[in-house]
Amino acid sequence: MARGLMTRRMIWLSALAMTASALPAGCSRTVRTAQADRAEQLDEDTFLHEHLPAQPMVTTAEAYRAMILLADGRDECRIFDQRAAMLVDRGITRPDWRLQRDECIDRGSVAWMVCRILDIDGGVNMRLLGSWGPGDRRYAVRELYYRQLLDSTPAYRYMSGAELVDLLGKADAYLAERGRYPAAPLDVVGPVAQTRPAGP
Repeated sequence: MARGLMTRRMIWLSALAMTASALPAGCSRTVRTAQADRAEQLDEDTFLHEHLPAQPMVTTAEAYRAMILLADGRDECRIFDQRAAMLVDRGITRPDWRLQRDECIDRGSVAWMVCRILDIDGGVNMRLLGSWGPGDRRYAVRELYYRQLLDSTPAYRYMSGAELVDLLGKADAYLAERGRYPAAPLDVVGPVAQTRPAGP
């Protein structure tokens, strides 16, 4: 019995060593410096309605700007470092992710930031495991999928601009439904219907 335990332990340790040796290489990252530069120069409307939907992949710089727009409704920061510091200070992103400005961002990272902005604590798994790292982004994707804000594709996949714009729209509606805005949404149907001329 002791010999079987020793064999299992050696197999486990060799598997752990192989996994650890593969980690430093990691996955290759897609870098889009010109895209990130352009996004910082655009006004908010052009950024949201023209630039983002046309991007096949979103950079960290673009995602950070979008998160600030979702959280505050405006972006007064001018450079990436200001946005990153603001998001870290507010607990919307984690510095240990080491996200780089020009690299494309995965769906899980964006989902986790959106969960923080929307005050979605999630279920038991997200609270226990997501609070200290393992699976934090994967559980965030699950929570947004459960609330029909995001589809169920893997958390490690890069997010496209069209997906981000769609997510921002749904997240904004989520905030409005839960009374997170100071003013109630405008009711344009009621007053318009009352001012119509009487029919023949």
